[in-house]
This record gives sequence, structure tokens and C-alpha cells, in this order.
Amino acid sequence: MNMNCKMVTDIAELYYDNSLSPETKKAIRSHLRGCQKCREYYRQYQAVRKQNTRPAVQILSEEETSEIEKKLWTGISEKMRRRRFWNIVGTSAAIGAGSVMLTIGLLLTYNQKDHSVE
Repeated sequence: MNMNCKMVTDIAELYYDNSLSPETKKAIRSHLRGCQKCREYYRQYQAVRKQNTRPAVQILSEEETSEIEKKLWTGISEKMRRRRFWNIVGTSAAIGAGSVMLTIGLLLTYNQKDHSVE
């Protein structure tokens, strides 16, 4: 199998990951031995891949996990406290407004009755 530069650069990732057939790997090795440009490209590709091989998931220590949980619960507690406060304020305002309206209604009703003495 004969490889050209475009083919080698297109499948460099598969070659790096060792995901090619033995025959294809042999053809790429042969091309890299004879092509300075592709050899340099592959060296740069390897360097970049080695730099970017951080684990996808970072494992946190127990202390870090505990600190994060504490911050989360503090934030949640604060939000719940504020929500309770505004619920009490809203309920109190509704009760106060209702009381005022009831009082006005009773006063208007009382004033409309005829209170004349016979």
C-alpha cells in the first residue's frame, strides 16, 4: 500500500491511537521514514496530544468535596431563608389588606343603615 502526505495527515490520529490494521500502520511507518514533512507533522501531533491528555474527570479530595458541599448547602439555606421571609411578608401584607378591606366594608354597611330613633 502506497501512502501520500494527505492520507498520512488525515489518519494521523488513528495511527497515534493504534487503531489501524497492521498493513496500514506499516505503510504509514514507511511513508514517515521517507517524508521529512510528514515526520515533522506527526512529531508535532504527538506533542500536542501528550499535552492534552488530562483526565476527563477530575477526582476531588474528600476535603475539596466537603468544602463544595458546604458552599452549596450554605447557598441553598440562604435562598430558603430569604424565600421564607418574603412568604411571611407577603402573607402578612395579604392579611393586612384583607383586614383593611373588611373594616371599610363593615363601616360602609354600618353607615348605610338607617339609625333613626322613632
